[in-house]
Amino acid sequence: MGPISMSYGQCCVCGASGEAVCSRCRAVTYCGPDCQRADWKRHKLQCGKSDATSSTAAAHPVEAGTKESAQPIFARGSGKSASGVPGEKASIDVYLVGHKSVEIAQRVVDILRERGVCVLKAGADKSFQRALMIESKLLWDSGEFGEAKKGRPDSVSGEVKYDSRDDRILWMTNEWTDRNEKKCKALKVLDGQLKDFGWGINNLLEEQLGVGLKARTPGMLACYAGDVVPGARYDFHVDNPYQTSMRSNDDKRRLTLIYYINDGEWDVKKDGGALQVCLSNPRRAPQSTAEALQYDKLTISPESDTLVAFWSHTMFHAVLPVVGNKRRFALSTWFQCQ
Repeated sequence: MGPISMSYGQCCVCGASGEAVCSRCRAVTYCGPDCQRADWKRHKLQCGKSDATSSTAAAHPVEAGTKESAQPIFARGSGKSASGVPGEKASIDVYLVGHKSVEIAQRVVDILRERGVCVLKAGADKSFQRALMIESKLLWDSGEFGEAKKGRPDSVSGEVKYDSRDDRILWMTNEWTDRNEKKCKALKVLDGQLKDFGWGINNLLEEQLGVGLKARTPGMLACYAGDVVPGARYDFHVDNPYQTSMRSNDDKRRLTLIYYINDGEWDVKKDGGALQVCLSNPRRAPQSTAEALQYDKLTISPESDTLVAFWSHTMFHAVLPVVGNKRRFALSTWFQCQ
């Protein structure tokens, strides 16, 4: 993902540059599978003891991403929940490590194939994350965000009706960024990195899944502000609903990327605002929201530096109500097929 890279420090066994952390406690760093296997007998006695929530994480440490490994380097998400109930937040599927970009891209594509949604940690440094937050807040305070609309195709006429949404948005078009270059230096870099990430997995998507991406929307900076709209939310929907019973036209969107920009810790039960994704068949959208809600749901915390990728045309998802006076910022973009 371009300049965004993950730095894990040094391997606790040999002192070499770290490439992975234990997915259960995230307290120890390893350079690869050999050192992690060698250290597991010792580490398993302490793994997770300092984290009261570790029972929801993986039961074993992560290993290198080899096909024969029984413990993959990327921890899978967990946590079932009912509609509107946050449940346990999903763990990270993939950590972005620049020099293993091919392996990482393959893992992302594998997860999209199997589950339809992939949760990543981008690994941006703290100063960059802070710059993103400062710019987002200043743009909000200066009134740059505008009203957002959601389309609702009529099942009989096929016409799209638009209703107001709870969030406020800012489209980072070329014209807007050129006019506001000094206000969005970090956000412009992030938007370019999201673009690079999408194009970076495109060849694998086309070769292995037959999903060829040809275009991208401008980045959309969104804010769900609980202090402005109490309980701000976005009910379950699919971004491109042409496969559903709503009979809308195919707008060609296939891949959604969302990067979260938020200060400090985020508790999905106390603060709300979780992204919840219905884990239906990633190849075929449910016909209705009612059908989508019959499936298990993945709860994703909008914590800073979290990146989520999912299919725009098949995966129903929602933003659960933001609690209190929290403001929830995110930058999204959509990739389109021909």
